[in-house]
Amino acid sequence: MKSVAAAACLCLLSACAAVRPDHYHILSSQPQGTREARTTPATQVILRVSVPSLVDRAEIVLNTADAVIVLEHERWAAPLTDLVAQTLAEDIERRRADLLVAGQGVIHPGETAIKVTVDLVQVTVRRGEHASIDAHWRILDARTAKDVVGGEVFSAPLARDGYAAVVQGLSDCLGLLADRLMAQLPTAERR
Repeated sequence: MKSVAAAACLCLLSACAAVRPDHYHILSSQPQGTREARTTPATQVILRVSVPSLVDRAEIVLNTADAVIVLEHERWAAPLTDLVAQTLAEDIERRRADLLVAGQGVIHPGETAIKVTVDLVQVTVRRGEHASIDAHWRILDARTAKDVVGGEVFSAPLARDGYAAVVQGLSDCLGLLADRLMAQLPTAERR
């Protein structure tokens, strides 16, 4: 009886020793480096982002030819929707120093804003191949009532096989989306 209990304890201890640690990841704004000095006054942009529920989870999700793989130990450091919104906001501000990007519901009194809604319809990551996002957006300039809608698939190759490459690929896709939004956001000359 004692040998069975000892064997059970040994199995439990070896199982605990084999547990893999969790790794936490964040997205990064692109291009990396210092941001341009802000000009005054800044135009306020209200950004709302949605991410498909399939990938908006704590674990990173990869795609295969016919299924998805949920990586139990490769996790996002915050909700993916929050990380995407924060990264996209930083990407936009890096490209235009005259813009101040805030989340939905954050409007400074007396200011009209540009409202940008981005819906990521699909997020696809094929490890060792590429990352892509299918994004639809709407830009509403409250000052002129000009309304612009668009959509596009943005893809970035994964330079290497690994989870850091997955995160970098998604960050690169968001940088490409920011470039496209910049072409459609109103400027002082286009108002």
